[in-house]
Amino acid sequence: MDAGDIIYGKVHAHIAELHAFHVAASCSSFTHAARNLHLTQPALSQKIRRLEDLLGARLFIRRHRGVSLTETGQQLSEACGTAFDLIERNFRLTLEGQGRKRVRLSTDFAFASHWLMARLPQLRDDLDGLDIQVLTSQKPDETDGVAIDLSISLQAAPNPDTAKAASSREVLFNERVIAVCSPEVARQYGPFEHPGQLLAAPLLSLSSPPNAAWHNWRSWFSELGIEDLSKAHTQTSLSNYTLVLQGAIQGQGIALGWLGLVDDFLSSGQLIEAGPHLVSSKRAYVIECAPEAPIHVRRVFDWISTKCSAAPGHRPAYSPRHR
Repeated sequence: MDAGDIIYGKVHAHIAELHAFHVAASCSSFTHAARNLHLTQPALSQKIRRLEDLLGARLFIRRHRGVSLTETGQQLSEACGTAFDLIERNFRLTLEGQGRKRVRLSTDFAFASHWLMARLPQLRDDLDGLDIQVLTSQKPDETDGVAIDLSISLQAAPNPDTAKAASSREVLFNERVIAVCSPEVARQYGPFEHPGQLLAAPLLSLSSPPNAAWHNWRSWFSELGIEDLSKAHTQTSLSNYTLVLQGAIQGQGIALGWLGLVDDFLSSGQLIEAGPHLVSSKRAYVIECAPEAPIHVRRVFDWISTKCSAAPGHRPAYSPRHR
């Protein structure tokens, strides 16, 4: 054991005496310090005496009315003040943090931008006292080791009976995709009574790997019986779904629209359906939490589930195999 270990051991063993000294130095009175520490004055005096014996120096000058610090006491007080102030501040912040429950939610950029963000203010109002942290990634299940309370992702839809029985996994809405565009693009390139007519207009797509867990233009057209996209006007690929929708709103082309995510744009008239062509899949946006999740996490889970189930119903999937 070296000298540093010995000094650390002594400091650790006498932390209570150091704290008593710090309070007494702040109060300039053993009587007031003992009251603040819920000690008797003799017990406080004993702690100070043990500390002075350890250091081999007097720390206080006892006076008729209170105490004052010696030069050694002043030096020790300055060192203790910085350390104990930091401890007190961090301890207080920790307690305050425990007073507000935190829910950390992971989802993809599209769901966060086009469903969750518009509803966050109401979520905070309805569930007052909760801190909501939203982490976004194109793959919500990959969180780099960060502990997640709730996850919302597009994935293979679970069996309804199984999901309901689990009570910790629930379908928010199924993947149902339509083509959307601005009214100007519809006037310029429409009508789009047959899905093949969409190929005459510029197409906007979301950059994605070949095995992406969502529809792209090729898979969407394939479901409608169109395999050859070589006659497509042009296709612009963008890195996130918000850019895709912005491009569609600005009249730059036609985009794929996920029902549940583009509803507000359709309601406002910024986007319209480019024909009656709707394609579904066996995937869905699913919300998940641990079966043993605490009650404040379950409150957010139930709130989001309720809001999605209360959304206006959509028409059945329409996916004829045009030839």
